[in-house]
Amino acid sequence: MRYDLLALVCISLSLCTGCIEPQSIDDGELLAPPLHMTFEAQTLDRTEDGGATFDLKETLNDGPVLMLWIGAGCSGCHDWTQLIRTSMDEGQFNGSNISVVSVHRWAQFETTQDVSDTFSVASNKTHYTPWTVVVPQLDTPTFEFNSGQKTAYPLYEAYGNPGTPTLQLIDQDGALAWQSKTYWANETVLEEALSFFD
Repeated sequence: MRYDLLALVCISLSLCTGCIEPQSIDDGELLAPPLHMTFEAQTLDRTEDGGATFDLKETLNDGPVLMLWIGAGCSGCHDWTQLIRTSMDEGQFNGSNISVVSVHRWAQFETTQDVSDTFSVASNKTHYTPWTVVVPQLDTPTFEFNSGQKTAYPLYEAYGNPGTPTLQLIDQDGALAWQSKTYWANETVLEEALSFFD
């Protein structure tokens, strides 16, 4: 074996360390999503949804938004839906200006019809959702809250690729103010969300 040739190659490589870069890094790629964001996405287009399109910024005009990230096959999502609906029926949302919106998380795995069959059938006592159900696509964009400029982050990524169920409380400036990832519905966690801005 030619040790002198091997030594020459090793020395040459060590001198080049850090000089060879397969691709340059654009500083813009390293930025996190903006703190204040908004988005628009399709709904199930029922009476309960208030129209075919949900506009977060428009909804925030009335107060903070509690987003429940859901999946049709997610038992915890069904559980949270039932607890929130029961809490509304019992008046726990009275005096609060927080709106609830369910956002479908798994566009790559479940269809809009799957979501509709699970959450929009009034006779389905545990899953029926009497508030807006949003069904975004994988590429649904997000926007800077104040400027309206499109961000580099699609919806799921912008909100941290939340698992289901996840509750996120969005303040009136479009910032994520509170988050819970409790799988099974929990009254104490819901009370914490409802009292967050008190």
